[in-house]
Amino acid sequence: MNAQTAETLLRCYRPGRRADSKTEKAVRFAEEDPELKQVLATQIAFDEQIVDVVHFIKPPENLRQKLTDLSVAPRAEKTRLRKQVINPAVLTAILGLVVILGIVVFFVIEGMEKFPGREAVENMLGGSGKLSGTEFESVVTTTGQLGDWFYMRGYDGFEAPTELTALPVIGSRVFRIDGRTVAQFAVGDAKVNSMRCLIFEFHASEFGVHLPSENEWKVLAQDEWVGAVRQHGDHCFLIAFRGGKQEMEDFLKTLPPK
Repeated sequence: MNAQTAETLLRCYRPGRRADSKTEKAVRFAEEDPELKQVLATQIAFDEQIVDVVHFIKPPENLRQKLTDLSVAPRAEKTRLRKQVINPAVLTAILGLVVILGIVVFFVIEGMEKFPGREAVENMLGGSGKLSGTEFESVVTTTGQLGDWFYMRGYDGFEAPTELTALPVIGSRVFRIDGRTVAQFAVGDAKVNSMRCLIFEFHASEFGVHLPSENEWKVLAQDEWVGAVRQHGDHCFLIAFRGGKQEMEDFLKTLPPK
């Protein structure tokens, strides 16, 4: 063994602890070499100082308990639903899903509300707000009795829906839109000259109207007016008054069954 090897092995030597055979051989070699002997003495002195410093440190009284607690693996707690919801990533995912569902619902509703000839029906509905009432001829009858009256004024084939035949009529007229004939009458109370609603009847083929379901009322709004349109064969009926869709739904519920 040479001096360089012995010096390297001496770094592993600790007094009071059992050393391996190579380290013990290095210690014996250092005892006979003045320089290595001094190196070993310096190392032992330094190690003793470090031990004294370590012993000087006072650990907390509950250190053992803390170390014990840390050594025990904590049980995974169930994350509460509320904490999951307020997580930014979860919120972003939920909002994204809501937006997508909203867009899908919007297009589905839009598709359900659209039908051929809708624009023509909306124009009739929007034009109702421009009427003054003087356009109508005074007529006191019921819807079911208007066939001859309209025939004599140029509207052929008037057909009153079953649930509308008993409605009281206080005024009627026949007018034209771009050469196409439309029958219209006002429903209300003749005694107090109060109008409840307007009803149109026209030929669906002339206005390009085609509703997906026959004999079912479809509610639509235009400006301050709301309408309910229905098709039976080539006949279209449009009920109109000022209000909202819910009011029209409520009105349709008051009509007698077909």
